[in-house]
Amino acid sequence: MEYRFEQGNFADARIVRTRVFMEEQGFANEFDSLDEHPATLHVTLYDAEGALAGCARTFPDPEHPDEPGRWVFGRLAVLPEARGGGLGAALLAETERLAREAGATEMHLHAQCRATPFYERRGYEQYGPVELDEHVEHIWMRKAL
Repeated sequence: MEYRFEQGNFADARIVRTRVFMEEQGFANEFDSLDEHPATLHVTLYDAEGALAGCARTFPDPEHPDEPGRWVFGRLAVLPEARGGGLGAALLAETERLAREAGATEMHLHAQCRATPFYERRGYEQYGPVELDEHVEHIWMRKAL
């Protein structure tokens, strides 16, 4: 499948995240101040015809400013009509690449528990307790980049 990435298109990322996380999955608090932070990288993905298909974001971990290589990945979403073709894995790989270029050496993410096999296949390991984020169980995962 052919596709292309864009960096910094938060307007399109907002469309995907609203459809997937709010309308489909029922989250209420999808957007936060990190979306507007200058260090946050928003990555959007478009199919061969130019249609918006997915998004992700990453940023230096604000909870660990003493560890500049520690970044947080999240908000990975692929629109329902574009799923099943490996676009989620492509978005993750591209976002990791961009984070490495920006100085990341370690990526952390707060995964929905049902998605942990996806991340484990890509080298992430779980740590910490299972926690509720709104109504969905999540667990922290990490990977050296």
